[in-house]
Amino acid sequence: MTRSPARVLLVEDEAPARILLARGLERRGYRVTTVTDGSEALPMLHDGWDLLVTDLCMPRLDGIGLLRIVRDSGVRAKCIVITSFADKERAIQALNLGTDYLLEKPFGAGQLADVMDRLLASGSGRGGNALEQRLEGLPLTQRERSLVMSVLHGQSNRQIAIALDQNEQSVKNALTAIYSKLGVKGRSELFHALFPL
Repeated sequence: MTRSPARVLLVEDEAPARILLARGLERRGYRVTTVTDGSEALPMLHDGWDLLVTDLCMPRLDGIGLLRIVRDSGVRAKCIVITSFADKERAIQALNLGTDYLLEKPFGAGQLADVMDRLLASGSGRGGNALEQRLEGLPLTQRERSLVMSVLHGQSNRQIAIALDQNEQSVKNALTAIYSKLGVKGRSELFHALFPL
């Protein structure tokens, strides 16, 4: 018995990007429905989507507002957020709202389809912590994973030090060692290590 094509709700306000992505995903066998912003997506959220792909910056209801509603309403679709890592604060908000993957602009439909294929192959339904699952695949100790989670949730070295009852220099040294282990230079590159194209 063949599996029916995965259903995708693509939320993107820029018409050229929306059209190109939809066409490219359809060529890869996905069934794609497009809308221009979160407001248009709301009445469709419970239509049994496998994947929700949303931009962050949109008129009326933006990606963060949409993700809050998705989280609170129990929608089971895996969520991919289209972002610019220059917009780090909003990317962190998206992670905190249960995003399964951050995809940095610019990218093509093929790259998006590859990410979608990997998410669907992972088999775990929404509701688990996708970020923790991604961290499990890295050569880190449990303590190091905990520090990385704090960084990805936007905590400063000082905030992490206070939470762990340590001095700030100890936290800085531990993070420097983690970055070295992962082959990254700092917080921004950490996103790329966790969310490669």
